Amino acid sequence: MIRYLILLSFVLLSTPVFAKKLPYIAQITIETDIYNYSQDFINGRPLLEITDYQGKNAQRDVVEFILIQQALLLGGLEIEFDFKQGNYDARNLRLLEKGLLLLSFDSMWLTQAQKIEQQVYISDPLIEKGEYVAGIFTGVNNLDAQKIASLGHLHQHSVVSSKDWIVDWQTLEQLQPKKLLHESDWISMAKMVSRGWVDVMLIPFNAEFPFVYQGEGYQLTVVPNVKVALNDSRHFLVSKQHPLGLEVYQALQKGLKILKARGQIRKAYQDAGFINPLVTSWQEISR
Repeated sequence: MIRYLILLSFVLLSTPVFAKKLPYIAQITIETDIYNYSQDFINGRPLLEITDYQGKNAQRDVVEFILIQQALLLGGLEIEFDFKQGNYDARNLRLLEKGLLLLSFDSMWLTQAQKIEQQVYISDPLIEKGEYVAGIFTGVNNLDAQKIASLGHLHQHSVVSSKDWIVDWQTLEQLQPKKLLHESDWISMAKMVSRGWVDVMLIPFNAEFPFVYQGEGYQLTVVPNVKVALNDSRHFLVSKQHPLGLEVYQALQKGLKILKARGQIRKAYQDAGFINPLVTSWQEISR
């Protein structure tokens, strides 16, 4: 009987029934396309009822948009979020550092996080080091780039990425493409590659082969049978400078542990195709 009561207490305390609602509206900066994809995917469903992450627009960023909110609820906090949409990839770290952003809904590389670790709390890893493998994507009409099969071939092609994505940029610098161009906005990158102005860009795999990304003004396809490993772990960050930072960080850590114990974090990434068995045998391009 005692064991049953202990188990029941743990289960109940791990549900949003006992979640404390903060008298605070947290403004969250988020990429416009990811916000729209996430809203389409959630489609009004209660967040904790989502356990299947397959479907249209399922990708890493969308999965993390859901996981971080599930973790906070399971950790005992209910927060009302005000989402400010735009291009914030390059600015979120600075906003977190100054306490102007409570937490980031997009996971970040440990290498990035450690540069400001005096100003932020770093969550347990969602993606362990060695799990992040990206595809090489090009425009559907770039038949030459679609034939890239080795590091030597990559040396003959141009790549676009962002210097703000430290691990991506450093990895590409080591691979020494013909030209490496900086662009801060992902949509702009996709359009540059789709129009043939740049040959390729790195993008995580999605759920179904043939892997494609398309949106307004761009259509990209994967270069088959090759992949690039980005060897770092990814984490959520919470600002130490924000008055609610510690409370939110503790709830986030508690919730992530519950999700991990359920196997829900890994399942989410697998459902979205980010951790993808279809590319296990693909050749890894590296220095």
